[in-house]
Amino acid sequence: MAAGESLVKSDAISRIRVKRPLLHRALDAGKIDAGVKVSVEIAAELNAPKLQVLSPKDYYEVYLAVSEELQIFGSVVVASARSGRTSVVDLYEKVQYTEHVTPRLYLLITIGSALVTTKQTLIEEVMSDLLTMCSAVQNPIRGLFLRNYYAQCMKDKLPDGERSKEQLERTIGFVLENFTAMNRLWVRLQYDCPPEMNKLRTKQRRELSLLVGSSIMTISQLRGVDLSLYKTLILPKLLDQIVSCKESLAQEYLMECIVQVFPDEHHIGTLEELLKALSKFEKGVDLRLVIAALTDRLSRFAANSPENCEAVRNARTFDVFAACLPDVVKKFAPFIQRTELLKAYASLLRVVLAAYPDRMDFVDQILYFCVTILQATEGSSITTGEEDKVTTITSEEFFEGDDGGMAEYARASTAGKDPGNGGNASSETVEELAECSAEENVLVQVISMVFEAHKDISDRLKLHHFMAFIRVLSSPTRRKVAAMLLESISEYKQCIQDEATLEKLFVYVDPLISDRSIRKKQPLVHPLLEKLVENSAFDRESPTASGQARIREGHDMEGPPSSAQPSFLSFGQTQEQTEELEMDAGQQRVGRIVHLLDSSSPERLFVFHRMCFDRFREAGEKNLRLTLPPLVFASLRLAFSWMSSKALEQALEMINCLEEFNPKKALRFYLEMTKTAKSIGGSARAYVLHCIERALEVLETRIVDSREQLRSLTLITSTTTAVGGSMAAVDYENLCQSIVKAGSQLLTRRDQCTALCDATELFWNDETGNDAIRVVECLGMAIDSADAVVSGFERTFLYCDIFNRTTTLFELGCNEVASKEVGQLLAISKNLLDEMGPTSKVHAAKKRLARAEKYALNNPELCRSFSLIAPQ
Repeated sequence: MAAGESLVKSDAISRIRVKRPLLHRALDAGKIDAGVKVSVEIAAELNAPKLQVLSPKDYYEVYLAVSEELQIFGSVVVASARSGRTSVVDLYEKVQYTEHVTPRLYLLITIGSALVTTKQTLIEEVMSDLLTMCSAVQNPIRGLFLRNYYAQCMKDKLPDGERSKEQLERTIGFVLENFTAMNRLWVRLQYDCPPEMNKLRTKQRRELSLLVGSSIMTISQLRGVDLSLYKTLILPKLLDQIVSCKESLAQEYLMECIVQVFPDEHHIGTLEELLKALSKFEKGVDLRLVIAALTDRLSRFAANSPENCEAVRNARTFDVFAACLPDVVKKFAPFIQRTELLKAYASLLRVVLAAYPDRMDFVDQILYFCVTILQATEGSSITTGEEDKVTTITSEEFFEGDDGGMAEYARASTAGKDPGNGGNASSETVEELAECSAEENVLVQVISMVFEAHKDISDRLKLHHFMAFIRVLSSPTRRKVAAMLLESISEYKQCIQDEATLEKLFVYVDPLISDRSIRKKQPLVHPLLEKLVENSAFDRESPTASGQARIREGHDMEGPPSSAQPSFLSFGQTQEQTEELEMDAGQQRVGRIVHLLDSSSPERLFVFHRMCFDRFREAGEKNLRLTLPPLVFASLRLAFSWMSSKALEQALEMINCLEEFNPKKALRFYLEMTKTAKSIGGSARAYVLHCIERALEVLETRIVDSREQLRSLTLITSTTTAVGGSMAAVDYENLCQSIVKAGSQLLTRRDQCTALCDATELFWNDETGNDAIRVVECLGMAIDSADAVVSGFERTFLYCDIFNRTTTLFELGCNEVASKEVGQLLAISKNLLDEMGPTSKVHAAKKRLARAEKYALNNPELCRSFSLIAPQ
């Protein structure tokens, strides 16, 4: 069949090409009558019986070949008329005697166009005459192409703004009349075939749709068509024809044409008429496609300039949508998928975000409409909470004009209620969507657009229907949305100023906090995230006086994060590991809520911290290792700025809860708390001794890694040295004995030596005074531990450390540490290294030993005190 159609098309085009030279020779010779005869033969190809088997696409190729030759003939006629050799009026009358209708009309249109060009008659008379004669061709395909040829020939000759308003209206009337006839032929094409050819006809009609839409394009390009003329004359007739044709394909395409070709200002002024017409369309129309085309135009227009945005707002665009769209949804809901209806509201959301960036109530209303789309299914009802009772609204009542969903929303909003979140009504009415379903994907897209446009958490908390919105999502998606709520915050500014707002935020992120059910496999996350979660500023800084400065200034590891979130490479992980890491990342975001709390009032901030602490504990103790650290930092800052022991007591309670799940971080928090308590003074000094004792207890009972034990003991030693002056002498003495004992009981001799060297700080410092006897004892124990090390290489390093520590104490005034035994450590180390083979480690040890020896030999006093041989 396709081969036969191709052959018919080729034969027709070949015959036209054969006649082309004849036409050109006649025209070149000035023989217009002969040219008319050949033109009639060329146009007759469009009426050939064999062409009935051609598809519209193939017929269009023949049409192009014919129209090309007719246009050449028309241009020659115009030139001949202007030179006075030909009377176009006589030629117009002569052509009317052509035998066949189709070629006759093509010639009449061609010569009529020349007649108008030469201004030998009024265009209105020619257009009216030709329109009447075009009605003679009732074959849908032939008629469409004939009328399209008429529209193309007259397009550049239409009177527009240069003439009177009456002439412009008559011109528009001619174009609309031609459009109406073309639309009827186009629609009739669908029914002028057997039922088994419906799909083929639909495809053919889509190929012909541009012919019909070109008439609407022609009207939109006329000069002088303002909003008033468009609203009173053009749009009513267009909509009347589109509605009355009662055919879904025509309604959908032509409505989209109107949206695309006319200016945005016209749509703003006639938005209500457009939306009301949608409610009269046939059920097969793709509602979402039409609404999306309209809303996309409006959103781009509003985003283009502030003036355009103001124009959209002044036209009360959202109010018109909110008033008309429910009626449209009511009609199409039984015949269209819920996904398409949700996409329609997603398109409306783009207009709101572009034109109403400050109206969160409009955004909230769209969330409410999305929920009602899922609620208002056939036979179901919408439940809304008012006071202590649940009101049930049927889906029919919801869509009943002013007494429906809009009125219900307005009443609930005025009363300060949440019509989409009344008790558990919504959860009972709407079943949970399947994960990654089409409806759920649209809802996630909607809330993502809201979060992208409104980075401020205070704006997001104005969404009263947020909980009703996410309640219909699956459990994994609820967690993702709650994480998005916190993750996409651009700036952590202090915006939560009352307990109600904080509690509302916790309700919003509740799926992220408390819902730990099993999920499907998600994108994999690098396992390094777990180590990053555990790390803090303590791991890279020793707790010196600068630690207090970090708390004072707010520069800590748990501070407000930047908007850019770190990304991690994906490596192979089990599903359980992946889920756990993602949950941990979500808990970290929950912990950052403390940076949103208003700190202008210490009393209120203390209450906020208590609320956060209680809420975190309710979410499960396992989450505390991630949510508590930022809160502890904030509590210590509050205690320092407020100078309050009450805040310290609350921070201590938090650290106690952290011990089991994150002992390393709990130990460091205890040490930070000691410095904070010392700075506060007064009754807070009682916490100094208690916190260091607790840190020692954590070291002994919960930390098992030997290297971590050494690091932790080093932190405890330096912190005790810094705050020792705040304790009673007997307490400090007992604490020092405990630290020395802990150092001597470390797992390896190497760690024992290092810890005992560090312990000398406890007995020689400006904070607590000097005790040379205890210093010498610690150094002696360190030497004994070093002597017990089997590896000569490690022993060399330890001897160097002991010697360096001893010389440092000697320079600080502790003369009792000077002894010949310590001085001999360098010689012993040198002998040990000489006995070892030449390796890279030995070379590094020799360089270190040489530096220590050089420093000592350049100091004559050190040489005398430690019995070293000074250079000559």
